[in-house]
Amino acid sequence: MLIQRNTKHMSLRGRRPSRMLRAGLLLLISMLALQGCIQPSSGGESTDTAGETDKTFLYETMNYTYKTDETGFLQYIVTGMDAQYLVLANKTSPLGADYIPDTVRLTCATNPYNQRDETLNSRAANALYAMLSEMAADGITDIFVTSSYRSYDRQQSLFYGYIDEEMSKNPALTREQAEQIVLTYSAYPGTSEHQTGLCVDFGTNAEYNEVGEVLTEYFEETAAFRWLIENCYRFGFILRYPEDKVSVTGYTYEPWHYRFVGREAATEIMLRGLCMEEFLNELN
Repeated sequence: MLIQRNTKHMSLRGRRPSRMLRAGLLLLISMLALQGCIQPSSGGESTDTAGETDKTFLYETMNYTYKTDETGFLQYIVTGMDAQYLVLANKTSPLGADYIPDTVRLTCATNPYNQRDETLNSRAANALYAMLSEMAADGITDIFVTSSYRSYDRQQSLFYGYIDEEMSKNPALTREQAEQIVLTYSAYPGTSEHQTGLCVDFGTNAEYNEVGEVLTEYFEETAAFRWLIENCYRFGFILRYPEDKVSVTGYTYEPWHYRFVGREAATEIMLRGLCMEEFLNELN
């Protein structure tokens, strides 16, 4: 969930020369770093065959094709609806403080504006590398991970810090009122998807250059977002908090937040226009 706050209502600021220069240098650095950790092949372009989008097991009718050689990554992308990658973490399904997944450190596409180590479930990490490789083959290298696994304690610190900020901005708020505001954009400790180690928040240099920070709805205006919406399911990822599912997920629209569920589940969720809660209800 959200790290940077109160960005939805920001007006877009004009570019300053110093910011443009810095963003340009960081873009060059990120492109070189991306090329250094994933090497897309020169395979020919091909097109997915979608089939009927109202079929319950749509993935069984799919012909998944890729520009890059994903042979070594398919063992990570294809999960066979493995339940461990369908763990639900939301306001009604808390994980608990003792839920600590095994994660590995991401080796590329990390945030150039915040040099913090990012970690992710190893299978999700490899699926992410495969997806970044395909994005690079399509000319999209202006993307990085700004948040991934987050512990219970870290989420607790963020959540209560946001409450203090809301009360500081509006002293008339009670703590309970401030908490209700925070719950629209941040998860209560134990209910954050980041604790699963299966999700990432993305940012781009284009977003930072335009808005001055990342994790904003401006991400929707980027080429990276357009690519992800069309292709992320092929690598086992879904847009976790769609704009038209707020009443189901309980969280505001987050165009930057993607969750690994495996290629089969991701196909169903993305191509049938579901959210994760709706899909799991069908399975159960």
